[in-house]
Amino acid sequence: MYPLKNIILVKYPLTRAKHFWNKKEVQCCKYLVNTEYKIQCFCPSVFFSETVFISQQKAHVVLKRQRRFNSGRLEEVLQKANLERECREEQCTMEEAREWFEDNEKTMQFWSLYTDGDQCESKPCQNGGVCEDELSSYKCWCKKGFIGKNCEIETAKQCSINNGGCAHFCKMEGRQRVCHCAAGYEYKCCYVCFQVGLMAFSPKRNKTLPICGGSLLSEFWVITAAHCLDVAKHKKYTIFHDVNVVEASESNHEVAEEHIHPRYNSNHSQFNHDIALLKLATPVELSNERRPICVGPSAFIQDLLKDSSSSVVSGWGRLRDKGLEADKLQKLSAPLADRTLCKQSSRDHITRFMFCAGFADGLSDSCQGDSGGPHATNYKGTWFLTGIVSWGEGCAEKGKYGIYTRVSRYYSWIVQTTGILQSN
Repeated sequence: MYPLKNIILVKYPLTRAKHFWNKKEVQCCKYLVNTEYKIQCFCPSVFFSETVFISQQKAHVVLKRQRRFNSGRLEEVLQKANLERECREEQCTMEEAREWFEDNEKTMQFWSLYTDGDQCESKPCQNGGVCEDELSSYKCWCKKGFIGKNCEIETAKQCSINNGGCAHFCKMEGRQRVCHCAAGYEYKCCYVCFQVGLMAFSPKRNKTLPICGGSLLSEFWVITAAHCLDVAKHKKYTIFHDVNVVEASESNHEVAEEHIHPRYNSNHSQFNHDIALLKLATPVELSNERRPICVGPSAFIQDLLKDSSSSVVSGWGRLRDKGLEADKLQKLSAPLADRTLCKQSSRDHITRFMFCAGFADGLSDSCQGDSGGPHATNYKGTWFLTGIVSWGEGCAEKGKYGIYTRVSRYYSWIVQTTGILQSN
């Protein structure tokens, strides 16, 4: 044995040569494991390359031995199946490979490589994904936080997961998520200062009182329940907090236009499609005390409603069934209720344009006079309109829920009528 400067070692089965040489000085065949074949050293024309394999024609010049094959049927019967003989030297079948492995899973792993090569050789899996070779295909096992054929999509930046991390609205543009704000807002948006009251004179109490509620959408637009317009004789909305106190933040506004939803028909159903828009004759002066509630795309509002633990209802309605109206603006928690239980508890039909909210314990509920007011849900410090107070069977009856207009069903109509769009 003598030192050689530029040597590549060939043996069978082939192994990467870097395991056996030293760039400075190599002792030929020093670290090779014995095999049944004779090992030879040779000097290549190029010292080092990415692979140590050479062509079959050149290899035969260096390493020569007689090919073995089945000489007859008797040999086939007597000799144990040999993978090297069956598949390396001759074209074999899957059945012959199965004889060697005696295991279907190992056979399929070998067969996929034998017939169509290693589909993972190009390293298609991204972001640390692990590639698994398959027949004419591959599978990527992605790390947590990534999905897709090649683990190329980061789940944290998908609108379907935690709203894409956006404060307001999330929209996918190709594979990228883009965040948008509600109309008129870039950073902070919407406090609970959006409540308005539809006023009418009460002979019983000898003063003007709110008979329905509403929500301010912009300086010109109010959203309320359609059935409220059937009972309202005076088309005036007031923004205030305490009925008995004249406050500096109060303002009165006449209604210039009424837009009841085209599918609302009180002769057929007083509460289906129970939604209306009112355009004010004069604009509301917006301030920290008076801000609109936010409206959002249908999918966003629907997802928000499903996780409505922070939802509230507000209004000046009766404090209990057949009781007196509230002097000050009241609010209570109103999370989304199980739809099946709610439908079973109600004598009237609950359509897909409605939802149930509140508690069945009979302790709290919206009541007469709260109709048209907001069912509002807080998301990252922003209040969004998720429903409109519509109807119920009594007030805070045990086993009953409040019924609300599902605002997510009407987003397109709201935008088309008011012109309120989300900001870029």
